[in-house]
Amino acid sequence: MLDTRLKNNKMALRTAMLIVVVAALCFAWFAMSYKDRVDQYYAEFGNDFEDEEFINILFQSNYVLYSEVLEKSGKDARIEELYLTFLEEPIEKVALSDYFGNEDRYTGNNEQLKTYIIEKLNKNISDMNEWYVSNLVMSMDYCVIDETTQTILKNTTREPERLKDGDYAEYDYYLVLIYDKNGRLADIRVGGSNVEQFLKNVQLVANSKESLLLDNYEKVTHYVLVDEEDMANGKVTVTQKSPQDAVFIYAMTTEQMERFPWTQVQSSSGSWHVDYNNKETVYEMLGIGNLYLTILGIITILFGIIAKHRSHLTADTAGVRFSAELIFLIFFVLSTVLQTTVVELVYYVSEVVKWTKEGIFFTIFVAMVLLFGAWYWGLLSVRELFTKFLSFFRQRSLIYCYWNEIKGFFRRILNKWKAMLTIEGLDKDVCNPLKRFVILQFVFLCFMCCFWFLGIFGLMLYSALIYLGLKRYFSKIQMQYNCLLKATNAIAQGQFDNKLSEDFGIFESYKNELYQIQNGFGKAVDEEVRSQRMKTELITNVSHDLKTPLTAIITYVDLLKEENVTPEQRKSYLNTLERKSLRLKVLIEDLFEISKASSGNVRLDPVAIDICNLIRQVYLEHEDQMTENNLDVRFDLPEEKFILQLDSQKTYRIFENLYVNIIKYALPNTRVYVQARVIIIKEGQRTIHIEMKNISAQELIVTPIDLTERFVRGDASRNTEGSGLGLAIAKSFSELQGGRFYVEIDGDLFKAVLEWDT
Repeated sequence: MLDTRLKNNKMALRTAMLIVVVAALCFAWFAMSYKDRVDQYYAEFGNDFEDEEFINILFQSNYVLYSEVLEKSGKDARIEELYLTFLEEPIEKVALSDYFGNEDRYTGNNEQLKTYIIEKLNKNISDMNEWYVSNLVMSMDYCVIDETTQTILKNTTREPERLKDGDYAEYDYYLVLIYDKNGRLADIRVGGSNVEQFLKNVQLVANSKESLLLDNYEKVTHYVLVDEEDMANGKVTVTQKSPQDAVFIYAMTTEQMERFPWTQVQSSSGSWHVDYNNKETVYEMLGIGNLYLTILGIITILFGIIAKHRSHLTADTAGVRFSAELIFLIFFVLSTVLQTTVVELVYYVSEVVKWTKEGIFFTIFVAMVLLFGAWYWGLLSVRELFTKFLSFFRQRSLIYCYWNEIKGFFRRILNKWKAMLTIEGLDKDVCNPLKRFVILQFVFLCFMCCFWFLGIFGLMLYSALIYLGLKRYFSKIQMQYNCLLKATNAIAQGQFDNKLSEDFGIFESYKNELYQIQNGFGKAVDEEVRSQRMKTELITNVSHDLKTPLTAIITYVDLLKEENVTPEQRKSYLNTLERKSLRLKVLIEDLFEISKASSGNVRLDPVAIDICNLIRQVYLEHEDQMTENNLDVRFDLPEEKFILQLDSQKTYRIFENLYVNIIKYALPNTRVYVQARVIIIKEGQRTIHIEMKNISAQELIVTPIDLTERFVRGDASRNTEGSGLGLAIAKSFSELQGGRFYVEIDGDLFKAVLEWDT
């Protein structure tokens, strides 16, 4: 039994290899012939660059590029002066009906007509730049030479200007147009696949009026109207001019020609045409992708016949029994998604790499062996599909196996949608019920219209029923609205403890909102009371902190006025006066600084700052004071730089205030922790989280929020030299620079937290 199975597997493997190899050989052989077919197509249809319509685009581009090269050379010439000539002639008052031919009439005077023509000219120049030049700049090389100043305008590092003398062979396609000083086309030079026909087409376009600027005419006389009787007493002859004493060169290499984006080049009538000049497009158009799909279909049919009548030639696939959905997904990728890849492969090895025929054949053959082998492997995995169709889906389909779970899942979704469609309040979805109501009215009205006149009475009765129903419904809504209005009036009168026990009906969802309003008003009142208290304390603290050094200054000034003051006493008094005046100066400067920060009247000069390095730098300037207080500072900072755009002085002040706060209020002989860590929120966005922790020498009976208020200190006795503004200034400067600052207290542990996002 085992020998038979092994023998069958070997035969199946040989059969699979034979089918795959033959299919790959056939595809590679046919693919080799496509190169000749593409070259033949190019010989017959691949010369759109030499057609009159494309040449006309280049002629019209001359007008845009000529003005640009003159501007580059420093000439101040307006568009109308370059391309238009106006000849004004007075005539006797005559009827316009007497004039025919290349003539026109215009309502207005000569200046209005000239303005109209100039505006039209500028619009055409702008349209040409938008339709042609903006696309040609990215798709081909051009060069414009002002012969008067020898100024060159070009869009490439190559040297297309050498084509003027015919000694530059880098380009496979070029068009050189040489204009003399009178604006006549003095010389034309071309290069392409059919030079003779190309030159004839250029000459035809040069003599055609389609390449001109204004309405395809070269010279037109306008008769100016003077009344409503079609009478004229003046005429203006408008003559168009061509570029003068200039050379225009347009050129493309083979690669540029193959990748020219025809679909992006727009003419005034719309898109140009499908890009059949791209060889990859031609390969696809000639059916290389369809050939790939055809061979896949043949392999599938052969496998189906073998599986049906020679099942022993299909291997045992117990090891590759994937789900039917996965196998079908692989089939989809191999048949549709990779179809484009196959076209690109054949094009690449045939046209881009340009290997020998043997190399091209071998590369395509190997690639097709892999693709067709994968296809055949997929067929082996679903061989039961060809013999036991229903049994295959029952055993291998995930949808069939988990149908009950899938059905239950969709049933839960359906029930959820039903619950969402039930109107329980105005905050719920009402669109679907309204849609159903409108559809019902539409159906009923259509039904009543079928009865013609008798239907009017039915509509009157139906309208009365609708009125009664809507009246009852809106009366109920009005009652519920009155309950809501009563509750809101109670809140407006300051009754924040109302329980709101009434039934609000469709306004029931607003009950939670009203509760939130009550809580919000309550918090606002508490905050206002707290604010008033803080203002009172602020005035008291400011008065106390300013009065103390000021009183000392006055006292020592009086002492200095005494006549019996010894030099030693005078020196002591002066030292005290200096210390108290400096203390008063610090208080006033801090008060001024926090006032500016609170009002937002602070100028910031952001620069790139390594925040971790700044933390260490500020510490070094206060290290001696830390040592004097026996404070052991422990740092835990990232080794890498963390750059922020901050004001260096304001940021320095933030950390200086925090270190000074630690020096003043930390318990001596304790450790201080300065930590920072980088938190990655999402890709490209990070946060620096900085903590400065110390043990307070005094018991902290103040809330964290109060500590960041102005003139609030950790010691209620206010015996320290602090102003109570350090944390307030740090918080204000942090928030002004887009950061977050807050304080946390846990017993005697004081923690200041700073955060900035990038």
